[in-house]
Amino acid sequence: MEITSKQNTYIKEYRKLTEQRKYRRQTGYFVCEGAKLAVEAVKSGCALGENAYYTAAAAEKYPECISLLRESCKMVQISEEVADSISDTKSPQGIFITVRHLDKILNLSTIDSSRQFIILENLQDMGNIGTIIRSCDAFSIDGVILAGDCADVFAPKTVRSAMGSLFRLPIYCCDTEEAITLLQKGGFTVYSAELSDRSVKLGEEKLPQKTAVVIGNEGNGVSDTVKKLCDKSLFIPISSAESLNASVAASVIAWEMSKVRE
Repeated sequence: MEITSKQNTYIKEYRKLTEQRKYRRQTGYFVCEGAKLAVEAVKSGCALGENAYYTAAAAEKYPECISLLRESCKMVQISEEVADSISDTKSPQGIFITVRHLDKILNLSTIDSSRQFIILENLQDMGNIGTIIRSCDAFSIDGVILAGDCADVFAPKTVRSAMGSLFRLPIYCCDTEEAITLLQKGGFTVYSAELSDRSVKLGEEKLPQKTAVVIGNEGNGVSDTVKKLCDKSLFIPISSAESLNASVAASVIAWEMSKVRE
């Protein structure tokens, strides 16, 4: 039976998950839209919500995705009008799922088995956070730590920007001071990404085997607290531009960190 009403209970629930961070935290679920993300979520072994929603057109265009989803949840057909009402994209593919939260607890056990982290302090742009997660996945960083007042990693825009990397890369949410202190106890050298008198040029010295780098807020950079807590600081040499976008800077640093593994 096809859902044709935008006021259907299930549809209102999905829309609420799309729009409200507080509700995502309360329920422990976030939304994913599109065939690629749905397939990535299933193949990564994520726990899906009870229902997945799809349009008739999506069933024709993405039969393998629909078949894969049927093994994990109840498939509920919706009209194109309803799909448009819950979509967060300009060109919806007509496939909508909910996924259990993926954030993990940062502890000494986790740290002992890891070598590299990127810490994001107070980043507010969802697209930046998603792109950084994607880059860290590409360069085999062990995890991303969201510290302080960051934008929601499970908001639709962040999920889209991260692509399937969100399902593969460990994500941790932690107090800034707690994260840095814990990493240092675990044998990590923690760097702040900033330009200061003590900063070393990225690539000038080999990074330690166990390294974490803090990327600061888009407008204000790393906080004074972070500067005091970190062991060292580094900067990316650039020519004419005043600064790099946070996601670009994090990607360059992640690439440099990946060389330690070679």
